[in-house]
Amino acid sequence: MDASTTEKISLLRDRVADRIGASRFRTWFGDGAQFHLDQHQLDVLVTNGFVGNWIAANYMDALVAAAREVLGGDGDMQVRIIPAPAANGKTAPATPASGTPRDLQAPAPAPRSFRRAGGGLRGRLEDFVVGPSNRLAYVTATQVVREPGKACKLAIIHGGCGLGKTHLLQGICNGLSDRQPTLEWRYISGEQFTNEFIYAVKSGNVDLFRTRFRSVDVLVIDDIHFLANKNATQKEFLHTFDAIDASGKAVVLSSDRHPRQIGTLSEPLVNRLISGMVVEIEPPDFAVRREIVARRAAIMNCPMPAEVIDFVAAHVTSNVRELEGALHTLVALASLTGDTITLDLAARALAEYVARSRRPLTPESIAQVVADRFGVTREQVLSRSRDRTVTLARAVTMFLVRKLTPLSFPEIGRALGHKNHSTVLMATQRIDRLLREDATVSWTAAGARHEALLRGLLETLERDLVPPRP
Repeated sequence: MDASTTEKISLLRDRVADRIGASRFRTWFGDGAQFHLDQHQLDVLVTNGFVGNWIAANYMDALVAAAREVLGGDGDMQVRIIPAPAANGKTAPATPASGTPRDLQAPAPAPRSFRRAGGGLRGRLEDFVVGPSNRLAYVTATQVVREPGKACKLAIIHGGCGLGKTHLLQGICNGLSDRQPTLEWRYISGEQFTNEFIYAVKSGNVDLFRTRFRSVDVLVIDDIHFLANKNATQKEFLHTFDAIDASGKAVVLSSDRHPRQIGTLSEPLVNRLISGMVVEIEPPDFAVRREIVARRAAIMNCPMPAEVIDFVAAHVTSNVRELEGALHTLVALASLTGDTITLDLAARALAEYVARSRRPLTPESIAQVVADRFGVTREQVLSRSRDRTVTLARAVTMFLVRKLTPLSFPEIGRALGHKNHSTVLMATQRIDRLLREDATVSWTAAGARHEALLRGLLETLERDLVPPRP
């Protein structure tokens, strides 16, 4: 291999790493994947079929874009994923799941919007793992499927990244295809809606654009916050919404924030949005995370001991997307090394997550975790509110701070809103009494009533606060 080719391959690897992230590049390419360049063909030799299938399914676009950038798009340049030669010296055929050569000159265009299931929408409501953090959002989605435009004419599901908003929106579309096959729905992202509107204006096809979006029975737009700072698109969407609403049909949206928190949305649009069903999805608790790991492992046909499932769910807590990424990292490491998935292997694969979860506990951090679980804010827990849910959350917080930290009653009182030490003492005694009675507690969050065995609730909170060591 001449110096020029070596430099190009080195640059290619750098470009791919830049596009997918250094951590993912190390996991899936690392030292095991070899780049071979032969005139107009780039072959990526991987260690086994599993890795090849994963790269082909998830990173082919990054490879194509990097190759176009480094090598240019002229000629018939092709990118292939090929398993490394087996022990008998024969090379396995190219990975079938996107192993077909990709033309760099004209890559397959991304889908724009979908009207029927099977057009690339993978999320299904029956696959959605339901828990306290997302139950109301799930119920809202099922109501849209059952009675679109009746029970819920406008629904907005908001929450942080990777919590399942897109899954629910796609599940609604697939559910409508299954249960209401005569209805017309359209699924599109906020960015795609904006781009199509701009194109329609420039090409003089605004009437056609309006017909496409205003004639459907259910309009589903993912990431509506993309419309922030885009005044013309906001006005067009508002008119689109008014037209659909007037005809008794339904609109379902998702956003990373509450409509009032989306910067530079027009006041008329905000007022229309908050008139609908606004539902928040919160980070999943341990039970939901555990179920997600177990289901994904089963789908990947990867046997995983219960203790490993618990370990992954305990240490990866922020969102579902990160949880799935951690699971894929673990499975990839096991595949690359040929090791059985054990607790020790999981600890090695998830060392970064474990280190992040070992932060020192403070009254403030405990109050935040408890507040999230009860659907209130940390400020409410630290306040003097006598609301029943807030009072319960405050008592549980004081109990856990006393149990998990070396602080005294007066120190806990000062840390949690300057409460009297006798208030802390009575709160912990109350929780102790309920535990002895094996009592069930109830509270209200997001307009819904919740109930749980106190002992199990505390165990879940402790597991979130103090993940088990390997």
